[in-house]
Amino acid sequence: MKVAILLALIVASILLYLWFGKDPNIEKEFTYGPFTIKAVVNSGYGFNLNHGYVKQTDVAYSIFYEGKAIQFPKKLETNTGLPFLWRVFALPGTPSPSLIAGSQSLYLIYVQDKSVVLEPLVEQSSESASLQFLDSEDGQPGPYTEVFIEDDPAEMETLDQLEGGRFLMITEHAVLDVKTREIKRFNTQKNSLDNYSFPWPHGALAFSPDRTSLVFHAEFENWDIQKADLPETEHGLVVYNYLNDDGYAVPYNDTETRMINVENIDADWLNTYFEWKQDKSGKLQLQLRQLEKAPPWVGTYDPSDHYYTLYPVKPGMLPVFLNFVLKQIGGSETNILEDKTGEYTGRGLILASGELKLDINFKEDEQKLTFSKHLYDQSSPEYIQLVEKIAGAFDQELSAGKHQEHFGRIISHVRKLRGIN
Repeated sequence: MKVAILLALIVASILLYLWFGKDPNIEKEFTYGPFTIKAVVNSGYGFNLNHGYVKQTDVAYSIFYEGKAIQFPKKLETNTGLPFLWRVFALPGTPSPSLIAGSQSLYLIYVQDKSVVLEPLVEQSSESASLQFLDSEDGQPGPYTEVFIEDDPAEMETLDQLEGGRFLMITEHAVLDVKTREIKRFNTQKNSLDNYSFPWPHGALAFSPDRTSLVFHAEFENWDIQKADLPETEHGLVVYNYLNDDGYAVPYNDTETRMINVENIDADWLNTYFEWKQDKSGKLQLQLRQLEKAPPWVGTYDPSDHYYTLYPVKPGMLPVFLNFVLKQIGGSETNILEDKTGEYTGRGLILASGELKLDINFKEDEQKLTFSKHLYDQSSPEYIQLVEKIAGAFDQELSAGKHQEHFGRIISHVRKLRGIN
C-alpha cells in the first residue's frame, strides 16, 4: 500500500513538472534605429490531445523606445490566447527607421517629432496576417507569407527585414508604399465582386504596369445560383484598383486556358492567357488574349510523389499511352502482368520492366490517367528515374502537338454535382 502511494506521488510529481515545468528563458536583443527589440523564448511542457505531454516553445517580442515599452492595442489579437507580439520586421527604405510588428493584426511603428507613431495597417480577428511585396520580382509580386508565431529559437538570431520592393500588401486588404509610408486600404469588408470571391487561393498574382491594380485569382460563388445561370467554369481573375477601392472580374474557361490546378497558377500561365490593354479612355484593362491556337495539352509530373497525370483525357488516351510505355521499356503485351477494371477504381494495369513494376490507372468518370511505380513497391532511385524519363518523353510528344485529340474538356465540380455537362 505504501509503495503504491509512493509511486502515485512520484507520478504526480513528474506530471506536475511536465505541466508547469519551464526551461530557462532565452533572451535576445536587437537595435534598429531608435528602437530596441527584445525577444524572449518561452519553453515548457503542456498536454497535447494527439501527442500527450510535449515541449512547447514560442518567441515573444517587445519593442522599446527610450527605455519604455511600446504598448499595443487590444486588437493586436482577440482570440488566440497569445497576447504578445509574434513577429517584428525592420522595414528599410522608409523616410526614417520603421518597423512592422504584430500577430493577428499588424502595425507600422516609427518616430515623428520625438514621439512614437503606432499606425494600424490591418486590424482583424479571424484570419492570419500576411505580407507580400507586389513589385519585388521584376516589378511583379514576390512570395506570399503568412505571419505565424515563431517556435524555433534559431529564428531569432537576427532581426527579420522586409526588403526588395516598394509596395507591400498587408493581409490582402492594404498596400503600404514603403517609400512614403502611405497606407491605402481596400475591400476591408471582404466583399465579393461580380459574384466572385477572392483571393482564392491567397496572394496577388500580378501588379498592373501603372501600379494601381492588383490581380487575384477568384472563385464563382454558386451556392445561390440556379443551374441555368451557372458559368461554364467557376474560375476568374479579379482586378482590384486599391487606390479607388473598386475592381472588375475577368472570367476564364478552364479548358481554353489549360487550368488543371489553381494551386499551380504562376506568372507564365498568366502571361500566356492574359494581357494588359488600354481601353478607349486610356485606362489599362486586363483581358484574355485572343490566341489563334491554344497551347498543346501536356501532362503533370509531381516530384513529391512521382506520379505523372494526364487530365482531362478521353478513353482513347489509354491505349496510346500504354503502347508508348511498352515501347519505352522495350516490351510488349507480355509485359502486362495485370489488367483489371473496378467499379470505383477504374481500369488498372501493372507492367513489368525487368525487376520493376509500373502502374497505369484510368478513371473515365474523372477523365484522369495516372502513371507511377507499382503502388505496393518501395520507392527507389531506379523507379523515380524510369517514371521521370517516360513522363518527360511523353510530354515531348504532347508539346509537339501529338495525341491532342485524346484530350477532352474540364467540367467544373459543381456542374458535375448538379448533373450539367
